[in-house]
Order: sequence, then structure tokens, then C-alpha cells
Amino acid sequence: MERKKPEIIKWLKILFLVLVIGFLVKYFIENYEDFRSIDLNINWVTFFASMLFFIVYKITLASLWHYITILNDAQITYKKAITAYMYSILGKYIPGKVFMLAARLMYYDLEGVKKRKVTICFFIENMLTLLGAALLFIVSLFFFPNNLLARYKYITIALIVLFFIFINPKILNIFLRLLEKITKKNDLQLSFSYLQMLKLVLLFVINWTIVGIGFYILVYSIYLIPINQSLYAAGVFALAAIIGILSIFAPSGIGVREGIIVMGLTLVMPLEYAVIVSVISRLWSTIPELLLAGVAFAYSKISEKLEQRERIS
Repeated sequence: MERKKPEIIKWLKILFLVLVIGFLVKYFIENYEDFRSIDLNINWVTFFASMLFFIVYKITLASLWHYITILNDAQITYKKAITAYMYSILGKYIPGKVFMLAARLMYYDLEGVKKRKVTICFFIENMLTLLGAALLFIVSLFFFPNNLLARYKYITIALIVLFFIFINPKILNIFLRLLEKITKKNDLQLSFSYLQMLKLVLLFVINWTIVGIGFYILVYSIYLIPINQSLYAAGVFALAAIIGILSIFAPSGIGVREGIIVMGLTLVMPLEYAVIVSVISRLWSTIPELLLAGVAFAYSKISEKLEQRERIS
């Protein structure tokens, strides 16, 4: 049975992807006439401009990863750290986070960095990614496109206050101590001060805002929504990303993220356009990620050859 398990998992992954593609194809076939009636003119200049924001977001995210490793005394050179991060992006298209982590461990292990330290940094990065996206989403509630949230603005303010209380490392370490008991590890707790944590979270929020602006520009290239709804659109993307990340069995959150985007954007545009944006947003994020991963892989190979030549000479 143990020998058959990898084969079963492989076929389950294929089945999941087939199901996702099947449902998308089914939807477009059923709504073909509706789509035919839409005068869809993508502003390609605006579209590619929005993609640049995503590229900046990924490069900045890689830099934040490097900063986290510095704080935990697990750093390698900046160039190698960025290369490792970009190369590890490919792992997100496989269910779970294991392959993303494994790709980084290969680079850091060659530099003599302990695997345990890199793993802890990886955990912290993912936690900060979720916290940054969560805060952006909470703030975006103030820009909800109808009067429903106006009645609950004080609840939204309370959520923000609770957020800044919750990110205190002393509180987070309470939960991490429980995790240590479950995993029988004794080095999962955060060593950051509250100010360091606050700084990191705000840096991640800024980075989420960058990609959120890019997402709004993407939406604008397909369907014109007013600029006063830009932060709402950014919040929708942040929420979709959070749920996509938590859906560890969906490679890169495929299907899950798109569903959240559709639900959020139908409040500011027709359903047909929201579906188109959700599908195109997958290409909008996948193309830059594959491009950056390819550049990292090429850079890695070139660097290896140059190092070999230096050794020979």
C-alpha cells in the first residue's frame, strides 16, 4: 500500500486539475451566448502595465523573505536568496507548501544554513503573508460598494484594533507553544519584538497594496470601475489570496481563488465580466511567476558555469 501511495496521490492531483478545467469549460459552454453578446475589449497597454505591478510585488516579496532570514540568522547572499525564492515559486503549483520549501532548502543547504532555521523562516513568511493580506482586506471593508457595511463600521474598526493586538509575538507564541507540543519541536516560537513584528506586517501590507493596485488596473483594463472602488478590488484579491493559500490541496489555489474573486467583483460589475476577470487574473499572475522562475533558473545555471570556470582557472 505504501508503494502505491505516491501513484495514488499523482492521479488525485491529475483528477483535481481535470475537474477544475472541466468546470471552467462547462461554465463557458453553458454561458457561451452571454459571452458572445459582451463587447469585450481589453486595453492591452493597461493590462501589461498591471502585470508590472505583479512583478514588482514578487521581487519585493522575495526581498522581504531575505529580510526575515537575516532577522533569524539564516541568510545567504541577496542574489542567491532572490534566486532561491523565485525558483521556489514553481512549487506553489503543486498542492501543499512542501515543494516551495524544498526548493529553497536546496539553495540554503549548499550555503551551510541549517534546514530547521530555513523552515522556521518559511513558516514566519507565510504567517506574515496571511496577516498582511488580512489587514488589507479589513481596511478595504470601509470601501464596500454599498451601504451595508456603513452600519457595521465600528465592528470593522474593532477588527483592526484586535488585529494589532493579535500580532503581538507574546500572544502568537501562546499558539506556537501548543504547536510545539503537537509537533514535539521546541524552536517554533517567534523571537521578534512587537515593534519588529509591526514593521514586518506593515511592510507586507504595503506589498499587498502594490499587487492590489495592479489587480485594480487589471480589472480596469477589462471593465471600467471607479477609482474609489480600487481599494475594495484590492481587498477582494487579498481575501481570495488568503483562502487560496489556506486551500493547501488546491495547487496555487486554482479554482478557490477564482471563486472568491467572482463573488467579490459581482458587487461592482456584471457576473459575466467578474468571471472573465477571475480567469484572466490567473494568467495575469501565472505568466510573471513562470517568467521570474525561468529567469532565476537561467541565472542559477549561468552562475554555476561561471563558478566552475573560476575554479578551473
